[in-house]
Amino acid sequence: MSELKARRPSAVPAAVVAAALAMVLLVAGCTGGPDPAPPAVLDPSAGPAPPSTTATPRAGEIKLGNAPAYVALAVKDVTVRDKPTRRGDIVAVFPQALPWGSPTPFLIDQARRTAAGDVWLKVLLPKRPNGSSGWLEREQVRIKPVTHQVVVDLSSRTASLLAGKKKVRSFRVGVGTAGTPTPTGRFYVTVKLRPPQISAAAYGAWALGLSGYSEVHQSFGTGDGQIALHGTYKPWLLGQPVSNGCVRMDNETITLLAETLPLGTPVTIQA
Repeated sequence: MSELKARRPSAVPAAVVAAALAMVLLVAGCTGGPDPAPPAVLDPSAGPAPPSTTATPRAGEIKLGNAPAYVALAVKDVTVRDKPTRRGDIVAVFPQALPWGSPTPFLIDQARRTAAGDVWLKVLLPKRPNGSSGWLEREQVRIKPVTHQVVVDLSSRTASLLAGKKKVRSFRVGVGTAGTPTPTGRFYVTVKLRPPQISAAAYGAWALGLSGYSEVHQSFGTGDGQIALHGTYKPWLLGQPVSNGCVRMDNETITLLAETLPLGTPVTIQA
């Protein structure tokens, strides 16, 4: 403790205190101010107090923003259910990360808030059958906007890169043969791989795996029949039905797509 000690204040004579109190009362009596208002009397007929005006979020479909599309990237292992409630049946469980290290992506189809205030996302799933969907909890993912999309036209054997609704570029593609056709539907980019992760001879400079699967091959090579957009070192075959279901393009174009398109980018394949 400090060697310095606080000095005790000296006692104030009682006579001084009494005089001071008398002076205060005298001044208060001379002010002539109004008496304080009596407390308000509650009117029994007024009923209960009005409810709080704090807005409660409404249940139903909600808008995520103004981007053309949104992707949900897993931040933990994801449980997908058949309806937006934890009481729903489990449709599938996906790991937080794919074998190549990138997060598992899901293309968001709809967002909905429950009466309890929880937000659920209806998403397309990277699984068979093509077009599978389900509901996952918002807290399981990180949401990001997506501004581009790719549209593949099998009849003309061309594809287009769009930014919003504006066409940026069109290019020739190789598509599946009559015996191994390219499936149609709405898919999205699930993974981006390049040599040596993939065979350059088979897939060119890049392969962008899609959420769709061959309807003929249950497995192909070392994979499970997943289709992809990928490059080729045989550009003279573009514009023809030459693949096992994938969509081929020249290496310059697939490199542009790999550098432009994030995971979750929509890819529509139409007949």
